[in-house]
This record gives sequence, structure tokens and C-alpha cells, in this order.
Amino acid sequence: MHLVNPKVMLAKARAGGYAVPAFNSNGGSYDITRAAVEAAGELGSPLILQTYENNLPYRGMLHSRRIAELFLDGVRVPVALQLDHGHNPESCRAALEAGYTSVMIDGSALPFAENVTVTRQVMALAGKTNAAVEGEIGHITIRGADGGFETAPKTDPEEAAEFVRQTGVDALAVAIGTTHGLFESQTEIDFDLLTDLRDATDAPLVLHGTCGIPHELLSRCVRCGIAKANFGEVFRAPYIDYFLELARTLDHQGHPWKIMQAVKDRLKDDMKALIRALGSEGKGR
Repeated sequence: MHLVNPKVMLAKARAGGYAVPAFNSNGGSYDITRAAVEAAGELGSPLILQTYENNLPYRGMLHSRRIAELFLDGVRVPVALQLDHGHNPESCRAALEAGYTSVMIDGSALPFAENVTVTRQVMALAGKTNAAVEGEIGHITIRGADGGFETAPKTDPEEAAEFVRQTGVDALAVAIGTTHGLFESQTEIDFDLLTDLRDATDAPLVLHGTCGIPHELLSRCVRCGIAKANFGEVFRAPYIDYFLELARTLDHQGHPWKIMQAVKDRLKDDMKALIRALGSEGKGR
């Protein structure tokens, strides 16, 4: 099977009341990518593999695409590859040239008109390779350089609808109170706003900043309109924790692959739990 454009899977998710899992592979990590594809394949879920631009300097975009394709043989669910939080049209162009089937252009920090302009530029680029585009309106809260958190505006439904009308994006990331970063718990989610956003536009809505959100609240986000949910930190930190634990306790006899196989299996179990919380099990068959 080949990597696919995720536009169809996202439209089906919105119509079907479930969400597609978008798992960040930390720049094309072999073990995280393998865990994600195996989890999706075994549960019959559609899947979007993602790479965050800031995680790519070590391996690069071409490597990430090749690693993704390495595991597609025998997989009978649709799998897409997306650049997450592309900084500018040039970043998105590089990903498309490397074979990505979807890109996110994050113009959320720009004034509305400039966000529309750069998003349209990326839409034109993606059209040349039959790829999808995710945009963002509003601004997901992030941790600042001083350790505190930026004050970020939530997404306005009317502005979201106008942004989709002017750009034609295939998916829309929205700000509903979640925060990027490592958290044990996140519960301050504006579900009323999410419902209003769902009703304001036909675009599949995307949830960012998911670390620490309990599974029952993830499921509620889906019921209120989320069609794609991104996960990155929830694998990045456990990857290291699992490795340290298993390096000390596993009878690996000095073989790194035995440790990494066990790490991959732990991550796969975590990913399966998320797939079930999103309601996408069996939806890729």
C-alpha cells in the first residue's frame, strides 16, 4: 500500500463521528513509526503519521517518508504522512517534494489576512502533488521561554468559517483551551466552543495539545466535533522512560534491538488505547 492523501479519511471521520489518530514519529523514529503502523493495522484504524518540523534536523524529511513506507507492506488501512506545524510555505514545499501526502501550514500567529495568504500559497503547492493541507485559526497555547504560558486567543467560530471559505483547507486546527507541552493532566477544554466550531464549518476539525487529556475527555472531544487528534509528547517522554526501565530490567543480554522491540510494544499498547478513545477502531477496513 502507498501513502495516501488524508482528505477522504478525514471527511469520513467527520461524517462518521470518530477521529483519525495523528501520531508524531519524533522525526521519523523507527520504533515510534513501527508502533503506530502496527497499532493502526491491528485495530483496523486509519492513521496519519506526523513529523514536527523542529524534530527533523537529525533524520530529515526524506528519511521520514522512507521509514513510513517501510512498514506499509501488508497493511490494509490507509496511512498518510503529514508535516506538522510547517513554519512557512518553503517548509511545506520541502515536505511535498520529499513525498509527504499532507502538510500543515501554521499561520496562526499572523494577522488573519496574512494567515489566509500563506495558507492559499500552500494550497496551491499541495495541489500540484495531490496532497492535503491543514490550516490553523486561533492559537494553541504554548509554554514560553520563561516557563510560563502565552495568553492565546481561542478560535472564533465566525472567523473559522471565513478562513475555511477563503482558503479551502482540508482540515482546520482550532484552539479550545488545550496547550502544547508535557502535562500529567489537561481538563480545561471549552466543549461549548468546540460544538459551535463544528456547526460553523464543514471542515474536519483538528485537536492539538493533547498531552494529559484523559481518554474520556478525548472521546468527548470527538463527540463534539473533532475529526483528527494529534499526539506527540505522549510518546516522546514514555519512549525514554520505557527505554531506561527496560535497559535495567529486561534480559536483553546486551542486544539493543531487544530493548527497542519491547519499547515499541509498550508504545503500541498506548497507541491502541488512544485509537479506541477516538472511536476509529475498524474504521480503516
